[in-house]
Amino acid sequence: METPAQSQGTGQTMNGQIANGQAAPAAGGSAGAGSPGGGDYGIALPIAPPDSAPVAPLPSTPTFPTPTLPTPSLPSPDYPMFPNVPGVSSFSETRFLVAAANSFPVRLSVDSSVYDTNARFGTVTGRGFVSDGFHTVTVRRADDLRAILFQKSFPFRAGEKTTLIVIDSGQGGMDVTQVSDTGCRSLPAGSGCYRVANMSYDGSVYNVTLPGSGVIFRGVAYNTVTSFKQAMCGSYLFDVTGVACCASPREISVIASAAAGSGAVSPNPLLSVSVEIQSGKSYTTYLIGNSWSEYSLRAVTLEA
Repeated sequence: METPAQSQGTGQTMNGQIANGQAAPAAGGSAGAGSPGGGDYGIALPIAPPDSAPVAPLPSTPTFPTPTLPTPSLPSPDYPMFPNVPGVSSFSETRFLVAAANSFPVRLSVDSSVYDTNARFGTVTGRGFVSDGFHTVTVRRADDLRAILFQKSFPFRAGEKTTLIVIDSGQGGMDVTQVSDTGCRSLPAGSGCYRVANMSYDGSVYNVTLPGSGVIFRGVAYNTVTSFKQAMCGSYLFDVTGVACCASPREISVIASAAAGSGAVSPNPLLSVSVEIQSGKSYTTYLIGNSWSEYSLRAVTLEA
């Protein structure tokens, strides 16, 4: 006897399901065509034609190794770090002083390092580092770099400070004198060092005196530098005179305001130089210029 919900001879319910709970096959297909046992519910998977190219697999996501960051080494707290500053063990320091009485500016260089592009009479440049060994010093006209006024190789020693003085050559043109700025060592407390360099003009000779005390340096000829002398700390006013002044041959060995001396000084000095001496420091007074041009005799005092 059939139940009212079934059609006779079909074995299907009215909603199109087989009595055992499986879906009816789609039109034109058979049940279970997709997989054995009919577990695909009648859905047929697409099949590529036999002569088609294989489908390339999707590219996998590239992986990159995790970078390992280096651990910076910390400087020792006992020794300060100065980046980009050469050590004194392999470098020298130098600077320029222009004593040549010329109306045109000059360009100053050591090898390819330019210290000044428009230096004139009395110019003092800053110091620059120069490696140990021989290097070429060049002076050119600032307005015509092809005009080389001076070029020569000089030795530079590691750990030493020097000054390159551009002077008028006795034969015309320009010359350069290298002066070491290594000052006094192991100075007593409360004293410094002092010396004089004559870079004025060819044939000039000077005495340097301390009024009321006597001669400090005698017969300082052109392009020469005196030895350093110990000087007690304080302010001084030195007189630059001609060699006719001060017949006494004795020089004061230690510069001090209260030093005893002949007191024989010129009443009309060529130049008076004010210098402040500080403890433990060395100073050089450069005499530059002349008595017949606009570049009159003057003094430039530099700390070594």
